[in-house]
Amino acid sequence: MIFPKEFPEKLRSIILASEVVGKKVKLKQRGKEFQGLCPFHNEKSPSFTVNDQKGFYHCFGCAAHGDIISFVMKVDGLDYKDAVTKLANDFSIEIPQVKFNQAEENKLERDYLILEKAANFFEKNLYEDQAIEARNYLKKRRLSSTIAKKFRLGFAPNSFETLANFLLKEGFSELEVSRTGIIGKNDRGKFYDKFRHRVIFPITDKKNRIIAFGGRTIGDDLPKYLNSSETEIFKKNQTLYNFFNARKAIFDKGFAIVVEGYMDAIAMDSSGIENVVAGLGTALGLEHLKELFYTTDKIVICLDGDSAGIRAAKRVSEIALPLITAKKNLSFAFLPNQMDPDDFVKTFGAKELENLFNAAIPLSESLFEFALQELGIDKSKKISAENKARLEVNLNAKISTINDAASKKHFSRFFNELLFFLGSSNKNHKKLSDNFARKIYAKPAQNIAENLAKNILALIVKFPELASFSDDMFDITQLQFSSDRMTALKDEFLHVTEEGKTDILTEIKNPEFDSDIADIKNMLARFEGNDLDSALVNFRILLLKDLLLQVEVQHKETLRYIDEDPTHRNAINEQKINEITYYRDSLQSKIMALGKD
Repeated sequence: MIFPKEFPEKLRSIILASEVVGKKVKLKQRGKEFQGLCPFHNEKSPSFTVNDQKGFYHCFGCAAHGDIISFVMKVDGLDYKDAVTKLANDFSIEIPQVKFNQAEENKLERDYLILEKAANFFEKNLYEDQAIEARNYLKKRRLSSTIAKKFRLGFAPNSFETLANFLLKEGFSELEVSRTGIIGKNDRGKFYDKFRHRVIFPITDKKNRIIAFGGRTIGDDLPKYLNSSETEIFKKNQTLYNFFNARKAIFDKGFAIVVEGYMDAIAMDSSGIENVVAGLGTALGLEHLKELFYTTDKIVICLDGDSAGIRAAKRVSEIALPLITAKKNLSFAFLPNQMDPDDFVKTFGAKELENLFNAAIPLSESLFEFALQELGIDKSKKISAENKARLEVNLNAKISTINDAASKKHFSRFFNELLFFLGSSNKNHKKLSDNFARKIYAKPAQNIAENLAKNILALIVKFPELASFSDDMFDITQLQFSSDRMTALKDEFLHVTEEGKTDILTEIKNPEFDSDIADIKNMLARFEGNDLDSALVNFRILLLKDLLLQVEVQHKETLRYIDEDPTHRNAINEQKINEITYYRDSLQSKIMALGKD
C-alpha cells in the first residue's frame, strides 16, 4: 500500500514551510521571508531563510536548499516515504492509502490529454469566422484578446457533433470520449456535444491542468451557464475557478476574494485585481473554504448583490464557523444596487472595488445581521425580551459550531454586548449595521419554484435511478433550478447517490435544509403506486415547469427593459421577445402533451 503520487504535492500546498521549519529553528519574520540560524551548519549570524510563498528554505552559508519534505528527511533522518507520513501525521492530515495501478495512471493521463485537445479545439474556434458573435460578446464585456488568451477562452460551434467527431478522429476511443464530461450520448447511442453556441471557459486544477469546461450561451439558450459533468478528475465541490492563476496574488495581497462566476473573476483580473477565485455554479462549500484557508488567513466573500447572492453569503457565514480561528477569518463585501463585481468595476472602477474589499464587514457583524433578518426583528424599533431571547438562542447555536476557543469566547462576548444594547438609544450601538444600508437577507417564501424543485427531489428519493436522468433537454447533474437554494440541495442529493447510499434523506446533515427535508418526506406519499415509467413522465413535466418559470422571468425582464427605454422597441429586442414567446409556448405545449400521458 502506498499513498497517491499527488499526495506529497497536496502537503506542499497545504502546509507552510515556516510551520515545519519553525518546529526546529527559531525564526524571525523579515518582510515576506523568515530568517534563523541554519540547522545544518554552525553559524552565529542567521543566513538561513524560509519563503512560504515559494515553499522552500535556503541557506546562504552552506547552500542547503529544499522543501518541507526534504527538510524533514534531513533533520529527522527519514526516507522520502517516512518524511511524507510524518508530515501528514504532525498536521493531522489523513493519508489516503491506495494500491499503485499503472493502468489507472495511464487512464488519467489520457483523460488530461483529451481535455487539453478539446481546449485547443475550442481556442482555435474562437478566432474563426463562425465565432464573430462570441468575439463581439467578449468585446462587449470589455475583455481584450490578451485576457482571452490568458484564460484560454474558446468557442463551441452550434453543432451536435463537431467536437465529438474531432476527438474520435484524434485517435481517442469512444470510452475515452464518454469520460470527458463534455460529450453526451443519446438514447440511440450516438454521441453529441454538450457545449453548443457558447463561449468556453477552461477550468484547471492546482497544477494548471484542464479538468473541465464552463460554457456561457451567446444566445437565449438555457441554462445561461453550463459546466462539464463531474468526472474522476473534476469535482465541483473541490474546485475553484482561477485558483492556479490567483494563488501568487493571494499570497502577495494576504487575502483571497471569492466571487460568483467566471466573468466576475476574469473582469476583475483584467482590471488588475488578481487575487480572485470563483465558484462553479454550486454553492461555496466547506472544501472550498478549507482550500483557501490553506493558502491564506483571510477570505473576502463578494457574491452578487441580489437575493440569491445574499442567501449564499448567509450560508457561507455558517459553514465557515468551524474553520475560523484567531488567525484565520472571513468577511463580506456587499455590492450596492444588486450589482455583480463585473458591473461594479465597469461603473466605479477597480480602485473603488478594492476600497470595498478593505472595508469588508467582519463575519461576527454579518452573523448578527443575518440573525436579525432571519428572525424578522427590526432593530430600529423597541425589542421585546422575547425577541432578544430568540436572538440569543439563534446566535448561541452558531457560536457552538466554532472550534477555536479564543474565537468562541470573543464572538460570545461581542454578541452579548450587542444584545444588551439592542433597541436602546445608545449611539455607538445604533451604528452597528450602518454598513448594511439595505436589507441584506430575505427569508425565501414557500413559492412555486421551491415546491417544484422539492417534488423533483422527492421523485429522486422514490426512484434513485432518476439521479442520473439525462435527455435531449435536461441533465440532472447540471440542472439549475429556478430556486438557487434548491439547486444546492439537489447537488447534495446527487453527491449522496454518487457514494452509493440509498437513504438520501437521512444522509443530508446540513441543518439549513431540515425544513425542506421534512417537506420532501411529506411529498413522498403522493408518488405511492407510481411505477418508474409514470415517474419519468412526472419528472419531465416538473422539469419543464421549472424551466418555464425561468423563461417567464426572462420574458418579463425583456419586456420591462423595452418599456423603460422605448427606443429599443425597433432594435433586435422585438425578435428576442418573439423567440422567447415561441420558446415559452413550446414548453407549455410539451407540458400539456405529457400531461395527457
